[in-house]
Amino acid sequence: MKLDIVPHPTFPGNLLSVGRDTIILLCCRTMSINVLEKGSELKRGDSVLSKNSQWIALFQQDGNFVVYRTEPVWASDTSGMDPTRLCMQGDCNLVMYNDEDKPRWHTNSAKGGCKTCVLSLTNEGKLVLEKDGQEIWNSDRDQGMK
Repeated sequence: MKLDIVPHPTFPGNLLSVGRDTIILLCCRTMSINVLEKGSELKRGDSVLSKNSQWIALFQQDGNFVVYRTEPVWASDTSGMDPTRLCMQGDCNLVMYNDEDKPRWHTNSAKGGCKTCVLSLTNEGKLVLEKDGQEIWNSDRDQGMK
């Protein structure tokens, strides 16, 4: 098996290519989790990883939230819009805010109070937002709103 480490053009770090279908992120500041739950947030450089470790949703340094396998397959298209954190709110709306707490992007999925609200990255590379176990948004159907 050949291992290649290559610089990535969008964030300060490298990708470790392990075979054809697997990448590993090597970065200076990366928090990788499998889900983003209500009340949690990602900062630039943080990511959500699929359970099979084949996909990564990275909140890049340029403010774009992007799903990768070996190439980008979905993006929030928020590069240069100055978002600094991606928040899973208690109303089940996933929102990007800048340093002045102004929203820059959201899933438009606010549904009122809920017991559980979870963003996950599936083993097929799709972001899914669930409220109390029911899917209310996914990246295959919707780009989100600026």
